[in-house]
This record gives sequence, structure tokens and C-alpha cells, in this order.
Amino acid sequence: MSNNRPHLYLVKVGGKIVEDPAALKLLLTAFSALPGYKVLVHGGGVMASQMQKSMGMVPQMVEGRRVTDEETLKVVTMVYAGWCSKHITALLQAE
Repeated sequence: MSNNRPHLYLVKVGGKIVEDPAALKLLLTAFSALPGYKVLVHGGGVMASQMQKSMGMVPQMVEGRRVTDEETLKVVTMVYAGWCSKHITALLQAE
């Protein structure tokens, strides 16, 4: 029995690529060329930490993982759902 359903690609992009315009452009060009359905999950932890510092907060990390209390969650949401998401969406639309 053949399966004619389109593929689903799930791609996770780390924050370091999100912050590197040339690397992000290459990734998004390749991502756009994937056939079928696709989902892009992006990071942005470095930007979130920078934002926390600019707000007088101290990022808390345990074994490389962010400790996300209520105030940190607000900052992470601002960065990920705000700038990162909007920037990546605009670049994908340009593709």
C-alpha cells in the first residue's frame, strides 16, 4: 500500500543561528525549499538572557537550562513570541 501523504518536517533552530543573519538566511532558504508540511521551532535563549540583564534581572541557569520563574517567563515570552518569531516570519515570507 502506498502512502501519498505529504511529509511533515520538524526543524529546531538554536538561538545562535537566530542571531547570525547569514546562517539564519541559509537555514530559512533551505527550510522554505522543503516539500510538504513543515514546522520551525526556534530558540532565543541568548537574547532572552540579554533582555533579562538589560532589565536588571540575573538569568538563572542550572546545568545549561534556564530556571524559569514567573518574571523570567514574561521576558522569555516577550523575546521568543515577540522579536524572534516576528523576525523569522518576515524572513520566511520574503522567501
